[in-house]
Amino acid sequence: MAPRLALRTRVAVIMHYADAVKMSNSGRLVSLCLANSAVHIRGLKDTPLGTLACANPASRLVLFPGRDSQELTPQLVASLVPPITLLIPDGSWNQARRAVKREPQLQGALRVHLPPGLQARHRIRAHADANRLCTFEAISQALGIIESAAIEQRLDDFFSIWVRRVLYTKGQLTKAQLACGECSGKGALVVGCLEPRQRRDATVRR
Repeated sequence: MAPRLALRTRVAVIMHYADAVKMSNSGRLVSLCLANSAVHIRGLKDTPLGTLACANPASRLVLFPGRDSQELTPQLVASLVPPITLLIPDGSWNQARRAVKREPQLQGALRVHLPPGLQARHRIRAHADANRLCTFEAISQALGIIESAAIEQRLDDFFSIWVRRVLYTKGQLTKAQLACGECSGKGALVVGCLEPRQRRDATVRR
């Protein structure tokens, strides 16, 4: 089911240990889909974060919005010397924020955020803000800018299937809905999983 993609970009997920055991955690899917990737666990007592491999320290990006972050654009990507390492803090909002602030290996990396106006198409955990993307969806959007729209689409297609299967396992989809791809979910936990993808203008892709 999962694609196995060999990309120039290396993706490293820095995951809080409390999130690693949750069924709804999507960050762990990175190691299934991307050959040049790794998931690192942080927050365990007396266990420091493992070394984050990086071929070019000057081209490290931390995907986390904030006042000092820059918008991730094709122009920004073109200004970096490849290969790029994309660092993804994963967990609750506060856990991810603390990782960006406290982890020495994230210091000095360029902090970036996704273009404004993007909304979550897949939702397993309830959230009032439709602009908050889950980890895997944020990664696929970022790789769409760094790599190509085709890479983003392959990851998104896989994630749509994974979301439906998780919702079915949690009893929020029927077997019939799972088979035909309907993805309403109880409590509006999923948003437009099978709507036609709203592609961004291909001219902004590199």
